[in-house]
Amino acid sequence: MSQLAANCPNCGAPIAFRWSGAVQTTCEYCRAILVRRDVNLEKVGQVGDFPHEVSPIQIGTEGAYGNKAFQVVGRILYEYEDGGWNEWHVIFQDGTSGWLSDAQLEYTISFQSPLPEALPPENEIARARRFVWNGIAYQVTSVTRAHYRGVAGELPFEYWDKRDVVFADLRTADARFGTIDYSQEPPLLFLGMAVEFDDLHLKNLRQLEAAAGSSAPKVSGLNCPGCGAPLTLSAAGHSVSVVCPQCHSILDARDPNLQVLQKFESKQLLQPAIPLGSRGKLRGDDYELIGFQVRTTDAEDIPDSWAEYLLLNRYKGFRYLTEYNGHWNFVKTVPANPDRTKLGKKSAAKLVGRTYVLYDSELATTTYVLGEFPWRAHVGDKSGVEDYIAGSQMLSCEITEAETIWSLGDYTPGAEIWKAFQLPGHAPAPSGIFGNQPAPFVGEARSMWRTAMNLLSAIILIAIVFYVFASQQTVFQQQYSYSPRAGAEASFVTPPFEVKGHPSNVEISIRTDLRNNWAYFNLALINEATGQGYDFGREVSYYTSGGETEGGRNDRAIVPSVEPGNYYLRVEPEMAANAQSMVYTLEIKRSVPSSGLFLLGAGILLIPPIFATWRAASFEQRRWSQSNFSGRA
Repeated sequence: MSQLAANCPNCGAPIAFRWSGAVQTTCEYCRAILVRRDVNLEKVGQVGDFPHEVSPIQIGTEGAYGNKAFQVVGRILYEYEDGGWNEWHVIFQDGTSGWLSDAQLEYTISFQSPLPEALPPENEIARARRFVWNGIAYQVTSVTRAHYRGVAGELPFEYWDKRDVVFADLRTADARFGTIDYSQEPPLLFLGMAVEFDDLHLKNLRQLEAAAGSSAPKVSGLNCPGCGAPLTLSAAGHSVSVVCPQCHSILDARDPNLQVLQKFESKQLLQPAIPLGSRGKLRGDDYELIGFQVRTTDAEDIPDSWAEYLLLNRYKGFRYLTEYNGHWNFVKTVPANPDRTKLGKKSAAKLVGRTYVLYDSELATTTYVLGEFPWRAHVGDKSGVEDYIAGSQMLSCEITEAETIWSLGDYTPGAEIWKAFQLPGHAPAPSGIFGNQPAPFVGEARSMWRTAMNLLSAIILIAIVFYVFASQQTVFQQQYSYSPRAGAEASFVTPPFEVKGHPSNVEISIRTDLRNNWAYFNLALINEATGQGYDFGREVSYYTSGGETEGGRNDRAIVPSVEPGNYYLRVEPEMAANAQSMVYTLEIKRSVPSSGLFLLGAGILLIPPIFATWRAASFEQRRWSQSNFSGRA
């Protein structure tokens, strides 16, 4: 980047421009606000004192976005009723200009874009309004009236005497970001993406208090104006409100005098399971617990409550731990506006290709607060909450009059949290079934089905081998006729036949020409040498009428493990006395493959996965029985 040089008209100090296109800059020595007029610099104002620095970004910070390196050259600081944010002016290697927004350690990169259409005036912009630009649907998630707090460094326009400005933030389902800036007429439009801290590859960052690896956070010591109890601010600069643990006064953390915002009465003093100030490492990042609140549903029958723990990482921002009946979730806000959709008849939301099914919807009220919060926390605050589930994740939407916030929670075992924060004892055992609690039998059932399918494949392969290599040798075949009207002796024996080879099964099959009749065969396979016999019987019946049939003309029987030798078959057919005569064929084979054993083995193999699947389905049924959408298909 080429650098231009000049001198401050107020104090004479050298001014070096990092960006040749800068219109405004700030003298680092006398803090004069300077505007370029042709080749000269003119003082137009003075920078006031900045509040406590909490952003890890500073002028001179370098990073990368979209495979393009950038450097931070300027800054605008805004404040509003519930906090503030930084707009960092960044210059890329190719000279393009953009903005890195740092709002409570949530980051976006955006660029000024031409207006695709006439934008509504600021008094008509509202949350949930939708726009479609270049085929992409944006939705307004918040409208903020903020005031200018200060500037530093180089900016692409004059920005030093502006006061209240309305900003409308927009989100898409795929984390695209937009801002409508009403600081001028017509308004400005900035479009970009939400980004994670790690994805920016930042360097030359500000050295923060309580940086990772320090033994303890630096805190601000204060006293409650209500009761005089000592207070500590662990997240000064981030915290908007702090709660006195003694008198339960909710105080304005940004006011040096700690103005009392609210005082609430609690029937009991609640002790968080994780003490305030605890520090631990979750999912590879260091966090400090700075806030605790209890929220309660406005159910008419039995109100339900859950706890929320506010965690802070001074580079990557805020995370939450939620707890309900021993079930924990690690939660992060989502910089997107998921698509509302349907899954069958159930309402659903789609985020990054995954569909989450609506599980609960309720009105939640804050009933207890303790510690510090980056918003104005009040007992009695109400918001609509919708919870959507998919596997072990819960996608939640929180709606207030001012904004819509989405967050994504991962079910986390209590033992993992206890280990992360080195808490004494053991995490309380969870009670009941939670919405996104992983089903304990689903993985087991899947594993069993995989094993069963592999074994079934082996059984099928063995069966194929048996069928291919089985001899199926015919040792006897003869056709006979029988007429019950003849009155002759029905029983007879066949000529002897030889069963050769090793012991094997023997199949006796009967094929008849019956039609609308039945016949019963008394049979005995007899060893000619020993007289040992195998007695059995078979009934054959076949009826047809109007194109429908019942029964069959043929049947068979298998005698297992017959020793080799000479045999004959004793046959005694039976039919109704007035029945028509029949013709039938007897055929005897040895070493015939039988599917019975294979089917029995397959059935036994399927019992464990079927049982595990039933247990998993039972678990899901109990899970959904606790949802207020359990009756929907």
